[in-house]
Amino acid sequence: MLLLLLRTPLRAALHVLFAPLEKMALTNHLTASLLLSAVAHLPGRPEDWPQPVLLAIVIGVLATQWLLSTPWLRPYRLGPLEWLRRWVTWGRRPPLRHVVHVVHVSDGSQS
Repeated sequence: MLLLLLRTPLRAALHVLFAPLEKMALTNHLTASLLLSAVAHLPGRPEDWPQPVLLAIVIGVLATQWLLSTPWLRPYRLGPLEWLRRWVTWGRRPPLRHVVHVVHVSDGSQS
């Protein structure tokens, strides 16, 4: 269903919605695994839970990840685990924060 929506005018909106999750895919994957492992230890067997409960859990995890990823990516270029993975694979420390270029504009007068 989601793939079909990507062929519609909603594509741009979906990209904006999912971009924070995409940039922090490894971090989100591992945190989702930890969260779902914790949820699986709640009373009852997860395979016996009704589908609406499972859907609510998945939507809750996804919404939480989006709510945490979006503000994280304002000052930072990558998620913490994506940054660590690049450091290990590149063999050098990659920049974590966005690079801000300051341009000084002169009005032509001398003081």
